[in-house]
Amino acid sequence: MMLRLNRLAVLVAVPLLSALPASAAPFANRAACLARAEQLPDFAYEEARLWEKQGGGLDARLCQGVALLLRADWRPAAETLESVIGQMDKEPAELRGNLWGRIGLAWQKAKEPARAEKAYDQALTLLPGDAQLRMDRAYLRAEQERWWEVIQDLDLVIKARPKQAEPFIMRAEAHRKLALSGEARADIDQALTLQPESADALLLRGNLRADAGDYAGAKADWTKVQQVAKTESSAARSAVDNLNALMLMEAKGKSEAKETR
Repeated sequence: MMLRLNRLAVLVAVPLLSALPASAAPFANRAACLARAEQLPDFAYEEARLWEKQGGGLDARLCQGVALLLRADWRPAAETLESVIGQMDKEPAELRGNLWGRIGLAWQKAKEPARAEKAYDQALTLLPGDAQLRMDRAYLRAEQERWWEVIQDLDLVIKARPKQAEPFIMRAEAHRKLALSGEARADIDQALTLQPESADALLLRGNLRADAGDYAGAKADWTKVQQVAKTESSAARSAVDNLNALMLMEAKGKSEAKETR
């Protein structure tokens, strides 16, 4: 079980809009093009291509890259944004760092982990205190099962965001993968203190209880997941699978016990 934030629109739109200077027609400025990209990325992409032909330059290319990102054309988005950011040395570090983070996300979605890692590293060089960028890199590293590095990133995220449950859940999973059950249980207990009805936290606590042989406790957690999670969520599906596996195990145990009598 691994979480992934669905935060693409928020990532793309907000910081870039406030930080960018005005540009030429057909858009009044770069921010207007980015706003258009957020609302209608397909139209914005074509309009930004026309803008580039009419002298929109770097602004138009940036808008194209953001539009590609918002319509989930991951590789073209990453390539376009990388070509743009190389010409943005004079832009504020916050803008460039956020943009590198978007490039990292695009390469990650395009199944290019090495390029994604490089982009996240660039982002964190510019914005070393940005907890969300570090969280995003932790997700990338988790996909590669680099659990110690995941924990290193999450330690800093938790220091910056001690009241958020998600990094505790993710670190608990990393600890579990490393067979550090005590650390995993401490993290998941903290996550549930912060967010008592987190389906992901309850699912993971159930898994930890099952690992320890506490099947009654595991069953209680997985049953509660079904109550608090959306039916089609990954947590709900995993809880159902776990409960079914537990029922089969219990039935097998009863059958074997009868045979030995």
